[in-house]
Amino acid sequence: LALPFALRAPGVEWLKDIAYADGGHERHVLDIYRPTGGCAGAPVLLQIHGGGWVVGNKHEQALPLVYHLAARGWIVVTPNYRLSPKARFPDHLVDCKRAFAWIRANIATYGGDPSFVAVTGGSAGGHLTALMGLTATDSRLQPGFESVDTRVAACVPFYGVYDFVDRHGLKGSGAEMVRWLEKTVMPCSVQTDPALWDLASPIEQVRADAPPFFVLHGTHDSLASVDEARLFVERLRKVSGNAVVYAELPGAQHAWEIFRSARAMHSVHAVTRFLEWVHAHRARD
Repeated sequence: LALPFALRAPGVEWLKDIAYADGGHERHVLDIYRPTGGCAGAPVLLQIHGGGWVVGNKHEQALPLVYHLAARGWIVVTPNYRLSPKARFPDHLVDCKRAFAWIRANIATYGGDPSFVAVTGGSAGGHLTALMGLTATDSRLQPGFESVDTRVAACVPFYGVYDFVDRHGLKGSGAEMVRWLEKTVMPCSVQTDPALWDLASPIEQVRADAPPFFVLHGTHDSLASVDEARLFVERLRKVSGNAVVYAELPGAQHAWEIFRSARAMHSVHAVTRFLEWVHAHRARD
């Protein structure tokens, strides 16, 4: 904690810029973090970066969690994906699913277990994380790889956005955000294709067969509504057959776990316990 910006950790190997899709797009690359010396059959975590769907990079975020898990024997995969405004939804989600499909096909070569892949991410990455868990195997979102099993083992969204339309009036500046999404992230207005906006809203995609979820949010988040996170968890708990865990951090702002701090490391340890509990439960089954 005395070195909050020293994010790398000993005992972890970092493999950079591995292509996960054909075509040579500069954003279709991922990094792998794994124990130095290799591993075999390690559980896998896919970490999706945030940045409002318009900025961000695979090596910039969640590094305390990335290095902590890799040092404990996990493999962590961090992909880039196409960004708005050039890319429009669902391009971002399709790319994350494409990276997931690459993991299924290739991660065993790097020492990972392709049958156990959990997903996490913060902010826009939290939004995409939730959709990864709630739209698994949706062929509309898997162009060219429709047959790949994209069911995730667990989802851990940090300070995510769960309703693009703000139909519940919980954002405070909901109309302003909807206008920005229309201009920058979505390919059309809400009125033109309301079903697409519902598809982009995790709160409208809750389902009984959702994977285990651990949702984390700060009470003082000024970018993503904590009330929206509470409602998302409430809706998911009503229908899901799996665990839905919620941690609300008093006083926490957006992106509280980017650098090492007491709060960040408590979050890292809690997520580690959750993921390892899910992994152990899966192994018993």
